[in-house]
Amino acid sequence: MGSNKNIAHNEPCKPKNGNIVLFALLAIFLQVSTISASTNEVRSLIKSSCSSTLYPDLCISSLLSTEAAEASSTIKSPADVIKAVIKVTIQNVKINKIIIKKIAARKALAIRCKSALKDCLETLEDTIDELKKVILDLKTYPSTKITKEDLMTLLSAAKTNLETCIDGFSHDESDEKVRSEFLNKQIQVAQLCSNTLAMIKNMTGTSNVESNEEFMQERRLEEDEYDNSGLRWPKWLSAGDRKLLQTTVTPDVTVAADGSGNYRTVSEAVAAAPSGSTRRYVIRIKAGVYRENVEVPKAKTNLMFVGDGRSNTIITASRNVVDGSTTFNSATVG
Repeated sequence: MGSNKNIAHNEPCKPKNGNIVLFALLAIFLQVSTISASTNEVRSLIKSSCSSTLYPDLCISSLLSTEAAEASSTIKSPADVIKAVIKVTIQNVKINKIIIKKIAARKALAIRCKSALKDCLETLEDTIDELKKVILDLKTYPSTKITKEDLMTLLSAAKTNLETCIDGFSHDESDEKVRSEFLNKQIQVAQLCSNTLAMIKNMTGTSNVESNEEFMQERRLEEDEYDNSGLRWPKWLSAGDRKLLQTTVTPDVTVAADGSGNYRTVSEAVAAAPSGSTRRYVIRIKAGVYRENVEVPKAKTNLMFVGDGRSNTIITASRNVVDGSTTFNSATVG
Protein backbone atom coordinates (compact mmCIF):
# COMPACT_ATOMS: atom_id res chain seq x y z
CA MET A 1 0.00 0.00 0.00
CA GLY A 2 2.80 2.32 0.87
CA SER A 3 4.31 1.68 -2.53
CA ASN A 4 1.05 2.50 -4.31
CA LYS A 5 0.73 5.74 -2.38
CA ASN A 6 4.15 6.83 -3.50
CA ILE A 7 3.33 6.06 -7.13
CA ALA A 8 0.06 7.97 -6.92
CA HIS A 9 1.87 10.84 -5.30
CA ASN A 10 4.61 11.08 -7.92
CA GLU A 11 2.61 10.63 -11.12
CA PRO A 12 1.24 14.23 -11.31
CA CYS A 13 4.84 15.54 -11.26
CA LYS A 14 5.71 14.11 -14.67
CA PRO A 15 3.43 16.28 -16.80
CA LYS A 16 4.49 19.36 -14.78
CA ASN A 17 8.13 18.82 -15.69
CA GLY A 18 7.13 18.26 -19.30
CA ASN A 19 5.17 21.52 -19.34
CA ILE A 20 8.15 23.45 -17.96
CA VAL A 21 10.43 22.08 -20.66
CA LEU A 22 7.80 22.83 -23.32
CA PHE A 23 7.35 26.42 -22.11
CA ALA A 24 11.14 26.92 -21.97
CA LEU A 25 11.56 25.68 -25.54
CA LEU A 26 8.67 27.88 -26.69
CA ALA A 27 10.22 30.95 -24.99
CA ILE A 28 13.59 30.25 -26.62
CA PHE A 29 11.92 29.81 -30.01
CA LEU A 30 10.03 33.08 -29.65
CA GLN A 31 13.19 34.89 -28.53
CA VAL A 32 15.18 33.53 -31.48
CA SER A 33 12.34 34.47 -33.84
CA THR A 34 12.27 38.01 -32.42
CA ILE A 35 16.04 38.39 -32.73
CA SER A 36 15.93 37.02 -36.27
CA ALA A 37 13.15 39.44 -37.24
CA SER A 38 15.03 42.33 -35.63
CA THR A 39 18.25 41.35 -37.45
CA ASN A 40 16.41 41.21 -40.76
CA GLU A 41 14.95 44.67 -40.14
CA VAL A 42 18.42 46.08 -39.39
CA ARG A 43 19.86 44.45 -42.53
CA SER A 44 17.02 45.87 -44.60
CA LEU A 45 17.53 49.35 -43.12
CA ILE A 46 21.28 49.18 -43.77
CA LYS A 47 20.80 48.11 -47.40
CA SER A 48 18.20 50.83 -47.96
CA SER A 49 20.43 53.55 -46.48
CA CYS A 50 23.53 52.34 -48.32
CA SER A 51 21.75 52.24 -51.69
CA SER A 52 22.17 56.03 -52.09
CA THR A 53 25.97 55.91 -51.69
CA LEU A 54 28.78 55.70 -54.25
CA TYR A 55 30.17 52.57 -52.61
CA PRO A 56 27.12 50.56 -51.43
CA ASP A 57 28.96 47.22 -51.14
CA LEU A 58 31.59 48.75 -48.84
CA CYS A 59 28.84 50.51 -46.88
CA ILE A 60 26.94 47.26 -46.28
CA SER A 61 29.95 45.02 -45.61
CA SER A 62 31.50 47.52 -43.19
CA LEU A 63 28.34 47.54 -41.07
CA LEU A 64 27.71 43.79 -41.18
CA SER A 65 31.29 42.83 -40.31
CA THR A 66 32.19 41.35 -36.93
CA GLU A 67 34.24 44.45 -36.07
CA ALA A 68 31.18 46.64 -36.60
CA ALA A 69 28.88 44.57 -34.36
CA GLU A 70 28.93 47.10 -31.51
CA ALA A 71 28.38 50.08 -33.83
CA SER A 72 25.50 48.31 -35.60
CA SER A 73 23.79 46.96 -32.48
CA THR A 74 21.73 50.12 -31.85
CA ILE A 75 20.52 50.74 -35.42
CA LYS A 76 16.82 51.64 -35.47
CA SER A 77 16.66 54.50 -37.99
CA PRO A 78 18.52 55.94 -41.02
CA ALA A 79 20.26 58.41 -38.66
CA ASP A 80 21.52 55.43 -36.63
CA VAL A 81 22.96 53.91 -39.81
CA ILE A 82 24.89 57.13 -40.43
CA LYS A 83 26.23 57.13 -36.87
CA ALA A 84 27.27 53.48 -37.22
CA VAL A 85 29.12 54.17 -40.49
CA ILE A 86 30.94 57.08 -38.84
CA LYS A 87 31.95 54.90 -35.87
CA VAL A 88 33.31 52.26 -38.27
CA THR A 89 35.15 55.03 -40.15
CA ILE A 90 36.74 56.27 -36.92
CA GLN A 91 37.89 52.70 -36.16
CA ASN A 92 39.57 52.53 -39.58
CA VAL A 93 41.21 55.94 -39.13
CA LYS A 94 42.70 54.76 -35.82
CA ILE A 95 44.04 51.62 -37.50
CA ASN A 96 45.68 53.76 -40.17
CA LYS A 97 47.24 55.98 -37.48
CA ILE A 98 48.89 52.91 -35.94
CA ILE A 99 50.26 51.85 -39.35
CA ILE A 100 51.64 55.34 -40.07
CA LYS A 101 53.20 55.65 -36.59
CA LYS A 102 55.09 52.40 -37.17
CA ILE A 103 56.36 53.66 -40.53
CA ALA A 104 57.38 57.02 -39.00
CA ALA A 105 59.44 55.20 -36.34
CA ARG A 106 61.85 53.91 -38.99
CA LYS A 107 65.27 55.54 -39.02
CA ALA A 108 66.11 55.43 -42.74
CA LEU A 109 63.51 57.93 -43.93
CA ALA A 110 64.02 61.11 -45.93
CA ILE A 111 63.29 64.41 -44.17
CA ARG A 112 60.35 65.21 -46.43
CA CYS A 113 58.92 61.71 -45.95
CA LYS A 114 59.06 62.12 -42.16
CA SER A 115 57.38 65.49 -42.50
CA ALA A 116 54.65 63.99 -44.72
CA LEU A 117 54.00 61.21 -42.20
CA LYS A 118 53.74 63.83 -39.44
CA ASP A 119 51.23 65.73 -41.59
CA CYS A 120 49.20 62.54 -42.00
CA LEU A 121 49.03 61.93 -38.26
CA GLU A 122 47.89 65.52 -37.73
CA THR A 123 45.24 65.41 -40.45
CA LEU A 124 43.99 61.99 -39.31
CA GLU A 125 43.53 63.39 -35.79
CA ASP A 126 41.57 66.29 -37.31
CA THR A 127 39.46 63.76 -39.22
CA ILE A 128 38.60 61.89 -36.02
CA ASP A 129 37.58 65.15 -34.30
CA GLU A 130 35.38 66.15 -37.25
CA LEU A 131 33.70 62.73 -37.43
CA LYS A 132 33.02 62.79 -33.68
CA LYS A 133 31.53 66.27 -34.09
CA VAL A 134 29.14 64.92 -36.75
CA ILE A 135 27.95 62.17 -34.38
CA LEU A 136 27.44 64.76 -31.63
CA ASP A 137 25.55 67.13 -33.95
CA LEU A 138 23.32 64.33 -35.26
CA LYS A 139 21.94 63.90 -31.74
CA THR A 140 20.32 67.35 -31.93
CA TYR A 141 19.59 67.44 -35.66
CA PRO A 142 17.39 68.98 -36.94
CA SER A 143 17.57 72.14 -34.84
CA THR A 144 17.91 75.87 -35.28
CA LYS A 145 21.66 75.59 -34.76
CA ILE A 146 22.63 72.45 -36.69
CA THR A 147 21.88 72.24 -40.41
CA LYS A 148 22.45 69.55 -42.99
CA GLU A 149 25.00 71.84 -44.64
CA ASP A 150 26.97 72.05 -41.37
CA LEU A 151 27.20 68.26 -41.21
CA MET A 152 28.21 68.03 -44.86
CA THR A 153 30.92 70.66 -44.33
CA LEU A 154 32.46 68.62 -41.50
CA LEU A 155 32.47 65.46 -43.61
CA SER A 156 33.91 67.27 -46.62
CA ALA A 157 36.70 68.58 -44.39
CA ALA A 158 37.36 65.06 -43.07
CA LYS A 159 37.59 63.73 -46.63
CA THR A 160 39.90 66.58 -47.69
CA ASN A 161 42.23 65.77 -44.77
CA LEU A 162 42.67 62.25 -46.12
CA GLU A 163 43.48 63.54 -49.60
CA THR A 164 45.96 66.06 -48.15
CA CYS A 165 47.79 63.20 -46.43
CA ILE A 166 48.09 61.23 -49.67
CA ASP A 167 49.24 64.29 -51.65
CA GLY A 168 52.28 64.60 -49.39
CA PHE A 169 53.78 61.45 -50.95
CA SER A 170 53.67 62.33 -54.64
CA HIS A 171 57.16 63.72 -55.28
CA ASP A 172 59.32 60.67 -56.09
CA GLU A 173 59.43 56.86 -56.10
CA SER A 174 60.54 56.56 -52.47
CA ASP A 175 57.53 58.66 -51.41
CA GLU A 176 55.18 56.46 -53.41
CA LYS A 177 56.70 53.31 -51.91
CA VAL A 178 55.98 54.53 -48.38
CA ARG A 179 52.50 55.70 -49.38
CA SER A 180 51.65 52.25 -50.79
CA GLU A 181 51.89 50.78 -47.28
CA PHE A 182 48.80 52.62 -46.05
CA LEU A 183 47.15 53.84 -49.27
CA ASN A 184 44.45 51.14 -49.49
CA LYS A 185 43.25 51.79 -45.95
CA GLN A 186 43.32 55.55 -46.57
CA ILE A 187 41.22 55.14 -49.73
CA GLN A 188 38.77 52.94 -47.82
CA VAL A 189 38.35 55.60 -45.13
CA ALA A 190 37.81 58.27 -47.82
CA GLN A 191 35.14 56.08 -49.43
CA LEU A 192 33.41 55.61 -46.07
CA CYS A 193 33.42 59.40 -45.61
CA SER A 194 31.97 59.76 -49.10
CA ASN A 195 29.22 57.26 -48.24
CA THR A 196 28.33 59.16 -45.07
CA LEU A 197 28.27 62.42 -47.01
CA ALA A 198 25.81 60.91 -49.52
CA MET A 199 23.53 59.58 -46.77
CA ILE A 200 23.44 62.94 -44.98
CA LYS A 201 22.72 64.69 -48.28
CA ASN A 202 19.64 62.47 -48.68
CA MET A 203 18.63 62.80 -45.03
CA THR A 204 15.52 64.74 -44.08
CA GLY A 205 14.69 66.09 -40.65
CA THR A 206 11.71 64.73 -38.74
CA SER A 207 11.14 67.72 -36.49
CA ASN A 208 11.88 71.41 -36.32
CA VAL A 209 12.19 71.51 -40.11
CA GLU A 210 10.42 74.84 -40.31
CA SER A 211 12.74 76.31 -37.68
CA ASN A 212 15.69 74.97 -39.63
CA GLU A 213 14.45 76.63 -42.82
CA GLU A 214 13.91 79.91 -40.97
CA PHE A 215 17.45 79.70 -39.64
CA MET A 216 18.82 79.15 -43.14
CA GLN A 217 16.77 82.10 -44.41
CA GLU A 218 18.21 84.33 -41.67
CA ARG A 219 21.68 83.09 -42.55
CA ARG A 220 21.13 83.94 -46.23
CA LEU A 221 19.90 87.42 -45.29
CA GLU A 222 23.02 87.98 -43.19
CA GLU A 223 25.24 86.75 -46.00
CA ASP A 224 23.71 89.27 -48.38
CA GLU A 225 24.71 92.24 -46.24
CA TYR A 226 27.16 94.79 -47.60
CA ASP A 227 29.35 97.17 -45.67
CA ASN A 228 29.11 100.95 -45.91
CA SER A 229 31.58 101.10 -48.82
CA GLY A 230 29.51 98.66 -50.88
CA LEU A 231 31.87 95.71 -50.38
CA ARG A 232 30.22 92.39 -49.61
CA TRP A 233 31.25 90.48 -46.50
CA PRO A 234 32.53 86.89 -46.91
CA LYS A 235 29.82 84.28 -46.27
CA TRP A 236 31.77 82.63 -43.47
CA LEU A 237 32.12 85.86 -41.46
CA SER A 238 29.53 86.08 -38.68
CA ALA A 239 27.45 89.20 -38.02
CA GLY A 240 29.31 89.67 -34.71
CA ASP A 241 32.70 89.61 -36.41
CA ARG A 242 31.51 92.07 -39.06
CA LYS A 243 30.61 94.53 -36.31
CA LEU A 244 33.97 93.90 -34.66
CA LEU A 245 35.79 94.78 -37.89
CA GLN A 246 33.78 97.99 -38.29
CA THR A 247 34.77 99.31 -34.86
CA THR A 248 38.07 100.27 -33.27
CA VAL A 249 39.45 97.02 -31.89
CA THR A 250 41.29 96.97 -28.57
CA PRO A 251 44.03 94.34 -28.86
CA ASP A 252 44.80 91.86 -26.10
CA VAL A 253 48.50 91.89 -27.02
CA THR A 254 50.72 93.68 -29.54
CA VAL A 255 53.47 92.24 -31.71
CA ALA A 256 56.23 94.61 -32.83
CA ALA A 257 59.45 93.64 -34.62
CA ASP A 258 61.22 96.63 -33.04
CA GLY A 259 60.48 95.41 -29.51
CA SER A 260 57.92 98.09 -28.64
CA GLY A 261 55.12 95.55 -28.15
CA ASN A 262 54.47 92.54 -25.93
CA TYR A 263 56.21 90.18 -28.35
CA ARG A 264 58.69 90.45 -31.22
CA THR A 265 57.23 87.59 -33.31
CA VAL A 266 53.70 86.52 -34.19
CA SER A 267 54.51 82.92 -33.23
CA GLU A 268 55.36 84.01 -29.67
CA ALA A 269 52.02 85.81 -29.35
CA VAL A 270 50.14 82.77 -30.66
CA ALA A 271 51.95 80.46 -28.22
CA ALA A 272 51.04 82.75 -25.30
CA ALA A 273 47.37 83.06 -26.34
CA PRO A 274 44.81 81.17 -24.22
CA SER A 275 43.67 77.75 -25.41
CA GLY A 276 39.96 77.13 -25.98
CA SER A 277 39.03 80.82 -25.82
CA THR A 278 35.28 81.47 -26.12
CA ARG A 279 35.79 85.08 -27.19
CA ARG A 280 37.89 86.79 -29.83
CA TYR A 281 41.49 87.12 -28.66
CA VAL A 282 42.92 90.02 -30.66
CA ILE A 283 46.61 90.12 -31.60
CA ARG A 284 47.70 93.41 -33.13
CA ILE A 285 50.69 93.11 -35.47
CA LYS A 286 52.41 96.46 -35.95
CA ALA A 287 53.95 97.55 -39.25
CA GLY A 288 57.05 95.59 -40.17
CA VAL A 289 58.31 92.50 -41.96
CA TYR A 290 57.98 89.25 -39.99
CA ARG A 291 60.02 86.41 -41.50
CA GLU A 292 58.42 83.36 -39.91
CA ASN A 293 56.00 80.50 -40.47
CA VAL A 294 53.11 81.10 -38.11
CA GLU A 295 51.45 77.84 -37.06
CA VAL A 296 48.19 78.18 -35.12
CA PRO A 297 47.47 75.00 -33.10
CA LYS A 298 43.94 73.63 -33.10
CA ALA A 299 43.55 74.43 -29.40
CA LYS A 300 44.12 78.16 -30.03
CA THR A 301 40.55 79.11 -30.88
CA ASN A 302 39.04 82.51 -31.69
CA LEU A 303 42.32 84.26 -32.52
CA MET A 304 42.11 87.47 -34.54
CA PHE A 305 45.09 89.10 -36.25
CA VAL A 306 44.90 92.85 -36.89
CA GLY A 307 47.69 94.49 -38.90
CA ASP A 308 48.51 98.05 -39.93
CA GLY A 309 47.55 97.49 -43.56
CA ARG A 310 48.46 94.89 -46.17
CA SER A 311 51.43 96.89 -47.46
CA ASN A 312 52.68 97.72 -43.95
CA THR A 313 52.34 94.51 -41.94
CA ILE A 314 53.98 91.67 -43.88
CA ILE A 315 54.46 88.06 -42.79
CA THR A 316 56.71 86.13 -45.18
CA ALA A 317 58.51 82.77 -45.24
CA SER A 318 60.20 80.46 -47.73
CA ARG A 319 59.42 76.82 -46.95
CA ASN A 320 59.16 74.71 -50.11
CA VAL A 321 59.13 71.11 -51.34
CA VAL A 322 62.63 71.33 -52.82
CA ASP A 323 64.09 72.08 -49.39
CA GLY A 324 62.31 69.10 -47.83
CA SER A 325 59.02 70.65 -46.69
CA THR A 326 55.59 69.36 -47.66
CA THR A 327 53.00 71.55 -49.34
CA PHE A 328 50.82 71.19 -46.23
CA ASN A 329 53.58 72.65 -44.04
CA SER A 330 54.76 75.34 -46.43
CA ALA A 331 51.95 77.79 -45.60
CA THR A 332 53.22 81.08 -44.17
CA VAL A 333 50.26 81.25 -41.77
CA GLY A 334 48.27 78.12 -41.06
